[in-house]
Amino acid sequence: MDTRFLTFMEFQSVYFYRFVTLAIFVTSGVLLLFAWPEMKRAEMAVIVPVLLILWGRFAVEYLRVSKSGPAFIHDDELVMSGVGGRRQIPLTRIRSVSSRHSVFMVRRYRSWTDHLAFLQVTLTNGERIHTLVESKVFEFPAGKTTLGAVQAAVLAAKTKTPARDPGAE
Repeated sequence: MDTRFLTFMEFQSVYFYRFVTLAIFVTSGVLLLFAWPEMKRAEMAVIVPVLLILWGRFAVEYLRVSKSGPAFIHDDELVMSGVGGRRQIPLTRIRSVSSRHSVFMVRRYRSWTDHLAFLQVTLTNGERIHTLVESKVFEFPAGKTTLGAVQAAVLAAKTKTPARDPGAE
């Protein structure tokens, strides 16, 4: 199975680069405030909306990374590690798996093609669990190799488990 979940060390790298990107955005905001009195109305009409869109997207990704934790699949279970400890979720309890592209969260700034995708796992009880996987910039869907591998593992686990009769218990 070709899953490309991020390891704990790679998560630390993402947290570091998230901080660096936040520092760049704060610096650009402060510089914009100093340049505000000398700016013309046409310049403001272009720069301010663009920066607001970039800051908004970064805020969304910042929150998604905050909810994410390292994960891997082992013995028909999705194992999630995080601040709250380790959690093992049987693959049969997974209802759906989806992914979204990231714009600002890169693993390394050395390569423009090494981006991340946000992988969202929805359990049968409606709970959503988030993790990060490797992706390319123009890959559709985001992180498609890992997304396909997780979906295949979930399907294999569900077909391997015998169907229970709800009235038998």
